[in-house]
Amino acid sequence: MAYCPKCGIKVEKDNRPCPLCGFHIPKVTETEKCASRKFPKAANPYPDHLRRVLNRIFIFVSLLVFVAISLMFYVNYELDEAFTWSRYSNLSVLCGWALLYFAFGYVQSYYKVIIGVAIISLILLLGLDSFHGGLEWFMPLAFPIVVGSSVIGLAYWSLIRALSVKGFNVIGFFFIAVVILSMWINFFISNHQNETNLTSWLIATALQVLPLTLIMLYVKYGIPEHIKQKIARKFHL
Repeated sequence: MAYCPKCGIKVEKDNRPCPLCGFHIPKVTETEKCASRKFPKAANPYPDHLRRVLNRIFIFVSLLVFVAISLMFYVNYELDEAFTWSRYSNLSVLCGWALLYFAFGYVQSYYKVIIGVAIISLILLLGLDSFHGGLEWFMPLAFPIVVGSSVIGLAYWSLIRALSVKGFNVIGFFFIAVVILSMWINFFISNHQNETNLTSWLIATALQVLPLTLIMLYVKYGIPEHIKQKIARKFHL
């Protein structure tokens, strides 16, 4: 049924003009009705605008890095007629610029970010150690620490995604990863200083992980549910 737009009485769909007032009723097709009900698609211009701003900032920083590296090489050569201290400074600046590439969001994958940061760290540490004329601490100390940190980070993220860990459990797993990482670093530092005792190291690791595990169990099973919900809402867990 349709309605006359002038007098408002019900008329048949194909009844034109109005039988009461004689007003000409325009014929509305079904396609026109469907088209009139469509809403325009909402577009959010903010992400594109933010990306353009970040691109400009990154290009400006890249130009500053290039100028700084060139100046340090030039000053170093003019003063010493060789590249001495500028090698350390420029390598550090280049690695910092590479880390900014990840910080500006050009790489979205968590796994690629971890691997990329690890590679940059290894290049920096390898260069700093090799500038002394040899690899004294890179292989026994820096390399296993960086690789171990990367493996722990990748394992943590994979475990969180595979088990769909949420809320307080994310924090618990994070602290366990930090404890394991700390003990891993401590092991290689002690080993580099020839003070490693494997049994003592295992006992110390267990003593640090055990209290954290007990706290996680208490948080999961000991705290009332309504208190956990309040804390989760407070800290957006």
